[in-house]
Amino acid sequence: MGYVRTAGMSTAARRRRRRTALVLTALIGVVAAVGLYATAYYMGWLGDDDLTTADGTNITPPAPTLAPAEVTVNVYNATQISGLAGRIANELKDRGFTVGTVSNDPLRETVEAPAALRYGDAGRPYAAVLKTIVNEPGLHPDTRTDTAVDFVLGNGFTELNPVPAGTPNC
Repeated sequence: MGYVRTAGMSTAARRRRRRTALVLTALIGVVAAVGLYATAYYMGWLGDDDLTTADGTNITPPAPTLAPAEVTVNVYNATQISGLAGRIANELKDRGFTVGTVSNDPLRETVEAPAALRYGDAGRPYAAVLKTIVNEPGLHPDTRTDTAVDFVLGNGFTELNPVPAGTPNC
């Protein structure tokens, strides 16, 4: 039925009407795209997930910006090897880390990966620093509010990785 409304219009008027419709459609599309992006950002679908959870996916973190002395590490032994946590705690101290508790794993969980890192939201960048010297750790975010990172040694753990190039004071 569009031909009824435009039958008496000049060609210039029809072009103007078509151009207006195209501009309004494009404007609505841009506003919708910006709205979708803002929603995705707010919901956390976009962002800096440099570390992943224990779902099996390991992503290499960006270069650490914290010095090891700023990272407090609790070393827990989840193996049957006596003295392993103490030995690794001494190695971490030699590399400049601040070592908190050294003990058997208080949660008494079986660690499937060679090691596990437990940390809260505030400890995410601190865990990224420790992840650079731990071979394929399982990552387990929890609800703690401090920046301490629990380093839980599993049965497959052998040794710390060499210090990556460009890591400050490690």
